[in-house]
Amino acid sequence: MCSLILFGGIVYIIYVALSLQASDLQLATRYTSFGGTHFYRDKWYYLLSFVGFGLLFTITHIGLMVKLYVSEMKPLATAMGWLGLIVLLMMFSYTYHVLSIAYLR
Repeated sequence: MCSLILFGGIVYIIYVALSLQASDLQLATRYTSFGGTHFYRDKWYYLLSFVGFGLLFTITHIGLMVKLYVSEMKPLATAMGWLGLIVLLMMFSYTYHVLSIAYLR
């Protein structure tokens, strides 16, 4: 399970890193239906935080799984692994949609 999360985390980090495009233009990074402006803009390097989040997620989940396994809480470690994989799939989905808004694909 740890190797699946590690592999998924590495694929996520590579996907985000290769999807970023440096530009002088500001990108639409947030959307809200409240207010006069629906799309809020920020610099392109704001999206580098997604790479940091993927790295932090991978390290934290693997660390928690190992800690639970060593503490003889194997069922909880397995549940943490499955939940980690579900969250990783949600991360891919949200990141895809945020990048499609940011670069207006």
